[in-house]
Amino acid sequence: MRASLARARGFSLFELAVTVAIIGVLASVLLSRVLWYREEAEKAAMENVVGVLRSALSMKAGQLIAQGKQQELSKLLTINPMDLLAQKPANYIGEADTPQKGKISRGNWFFDRKKLVLVYIAGTGATFQTSEPQRFYYKIQLLKNTDGASGLDHADTSESTSIEGVVLKQMPM
Repeated sequence: MRASLARARGFSLFELAVTVAIIGVLASVLLSRVLWYREEAEKAAMENVVGVLRSALSMKAGQLIAQGKQQELSKLLTINPMDLLAQKPANYIGEADTPQKGKISRGNWFFDRKKLVLVYIAGTGATFQTSEPQRFYYKIQLLKNTDGASGLDHADTSESTSIEGVVLKQMPM
């Protein structure tokens, strides 16, 4: 009878400690997965914006080529790619002449007018969380055809080179 009364009283201290430890391990696993999914969602959103920008840039280049204005393709090197969109992303904060580090918050896009580069400052995730946020740089470049060979080049302006289009390329910086 005493044995059944002892069991009916509840958890022992050891059983409570084991239960708390198991719940702690499960919570840490869940938290790490949530952070991973958050980082993947931000990465997908960034890649989506880049894809839309590339499509808009290709459409603008195609429009110029269709109108016989191929010589104006080189002017696209100096524009802000976000200006090609009918509606800019909610996390696009505009243009800056000299963006200061730390002044632009994480998770935002901006256009550096001096370098003619579109910049994304990463905001979340284990890979992104450092003292200095990771930045992704995108620049418009000409797609040239040099004597039948297709490739990227923006320095060569010889007569044998024709401009085929423009691309938005990720740049290391």
